[in-house]
Amino acid sequence: MKMTFTIIVTFWFPLLVNAQSFQIDKPAFPIDSLNKVLPTLRDTARINCLNELSRSYFEAIPKMQTDSALSNATKAFEEASAINYIKGLGDACLRLGVISYWHQWNFIESEKNYRRAIFWHQKIQDDNGLGFGFRGLGASFLQQDSVDVAMKAFEQSEIHFRKAGNLVMLADLHDWFSYVFELKGNFEKRFEFAKKGFQEKKRLNDQRGLIWSFFNLAEIYQSVEDYETALDYLRQSILQARKQSVNWKPYRSLGYLFLGMKNYDSSIYYFEEMLRVKPLDGSALAGLGKLYFLRGEYIKAVDYLDKALTIKKKIDPSRGLLVLDDLGKTYVGMKKYANALRYARECLSIAGQTGNKPVLQDAFEIHWLVYQHLKNTDSAYFYYQKFVALKDSLEGAKLRLQNIQQLVLYKSEARDEQQLAKINLLRKDNELKQQQLNEEVLMKKILITSLVLLVSLAAIIFRNIILKRRNEKLRLENELKEQELISERKQAELQKQTSELEMLALRAQMNPHFLFNCLNSINRFILKNETETASDYLTKFSRLIRMVLNNSQHKYITLNEELDCLELYVQMEQLRVKNSFRYKIKCTADIDTEEVLVPPLLLQPFVENAIWHGLMNLPDQQTGKEYGEGNLDIFLQQKDEILECIIVDNGVGRKAASELSKSSTSKYKSMGLQITKERIALLDNEQGENSIAIEDLYDDNGNAEGTKIILRIKYKVTVEKVFS
Repeated sequence: MKMTFTIIVTFWFPLLVNAQSFQIDKPAFPIDSLNKVLPTLRDTARINCLNELSRSYFEAIPKMQTDSALSNATKAFEEASAINYIKGLGDACLRLGVISYWHQWNFIESEKNYRRAIFWHQKIQDDNGLGFGFRGLGASFLQQDSVDVAMKAFEQSEIHFRKAGNLVMLADLHDWFSYVFELKGNFEKRFEFAKKGFQEKKRLNDQRGLIWSFFNLAEIYQSVEDYETALDYLRQSILQARKQSVNWKPYRSLGYLFLGMKNYDSSIYYFEEMLRVKPLDGSALAGLGKLYFLRGEYIKAVDYLDKALTIKKKIDPSRGLLVLDDLGKTYVGMKKYANALRYARECLSIAGQTGNKPVLQDAFEIHWLVYQHLKNTDSAYFYYQKFVALKDSLEGAKLRLQNIQQLVLYKSEARDEQQLAKINLLRKDNELKQQQLNEEVLMKKILITSLVLLVSLAAIIFRNIILKRRNEKLRLENELKEQELISERKQAELQKQTSELEMLALRAQMNPHFLFNCLNSINRFILKNETETASDYLTKFSRLIRMVLNNSQHKYITLNEELDCLELYVQMEQLRVKNSFRYKIKCTADIDTEEVLVPPLLLQPFVENAIWHGLMNLPDQQTGKEYGEGNLDIFLQQKDEILECIIVDNGVGRKAASELSKSSTSKYKSMGLQITKERIALLDNEQGENSIAIEDLYDDNGNAEGTKIILRIKYKVTVEKVFS
């Protein structure tokens, strides 16, 4: 959400002002034609021409000429003042407002110019001019983080455009209302106004305005992390811009989009392209800084973020808010806590003034983490409470999830024209094929008729009788075989559906079982008052829960995801038993863990069983060493199309574990291993290649030396792997 906010504030608002600055429903006049006619004009006609020249220079293709635009707007204002031409004064102030906003990035100056434009247009009751004046004033307020005041300005703009009958600009205002509600955290209204704007522009055939509606939709889908759909809409926006000869290359937007997708190479490429066009682009530098922070390359991150902060602070101190946020996080990662605290305090001060709750939340979190590392428990607890309270109050993510279904339904509506074109092409193709088929049938009929004329009537009757009987017999036989095949196919499909439903039920049982075990361990730390260990354990637990919940939605996940989840679980168990055992997870080099697919949470119950019933019962568990004598080895190898998973522990063995379990006073019986065995049994029925072998290990003297579990799985591979 914060990444999207950055793009909106630093890129989208000025882009709209630039492309739709003055008269969105009228194209700019050719500059050469205006310059030729200018010397022949006098008084009001000359002033109108100067204002139009200013607009044409500003919107020039391929490159805007802002100096000429500023010069002509200034001349128009001076000459209009000399003859007291009110409309000329108002239009010149509108032009100066656009230039100070977009070219100079001076939002206080743009606010001043738009207020002057409103003043002059009010004198002659020019509703169209007032509509543009209030719209520019609202944009200036947004850049100064005055969201509520901006909303009132846009509402005034809507009133005047409605009086003027300017339907194109009324549709355009829906996009502005959409962004205001984005900044206010009302995602439902954000989507509602974006949808209205898109539909109105389609109805009015506003091809130029559709550029920004497509971009708006891309922003919405990016905010709910549907990056593929966002990228699709951004491409449609670029194509629409090319059709309308709008010189727009959204390198910065593409950079942030690919950054959200974690496609770092593409993100770097587009940020660098932006810097090639505009070397001192603060947002592109900030994007590269955030990228290198996410990759853990902190020195590079600090370099880019420092440059971005310097540029943004020259424009407006509040402009560097998100950069301060990322700098604080980066210094925490570098363990330079004094620097992190300095940036976090500055971030807290500015975010408190602007009311930016997501950044405030991050600032509280940085303070909490820094004071925790510095062993200042009072301050750490104070900021932790503030962080948790603010985090609970932010309901933006919940609201986005409530609207995801609406967005999915709207996808088809937004692409009606594209789908209709495909349907028309298919219809024409089918008509052509049907025509060819009719011609072939006609030719066959002519040939058959000619042959029939050469055969005698008796032969025809005799042959027809024989063929009729034979065909009837064949038809009956074919119908019988077809019915048998259909019956067998339906039975197989029912069996497969039954297996899938049983597998789904077992996967659903697995999650509560797993959550119960983890929560039991957290409770133990809390009862023992081991706060730091409980915090560390709870952090790992939250990551593990997210992975488990994500993975449980799929029948198969990649082996890499399964091993990540498994390793995090083992680390949690190490914390719980105070590092009383070592572990090792190893795969042979011929296994591509990103391509191999396995059922989720298939290995964890066996590893859990090895730890709880084997390693935890070792007599040297409480020796006080950094690591006890327990060892857990997990080895994966590939044989033909079988994934063989070997889990070995040096615990007390199954026999001793069983005796200890009988003597235990606990009434709880773990269901994880039983559930997993049932899941594997279902996979055996489906694929015929899965098996479990459990082997007790003994030393030379016949003493129990642990347990070995061999699990054989016929794995799947991803679609990309199949095609490669």
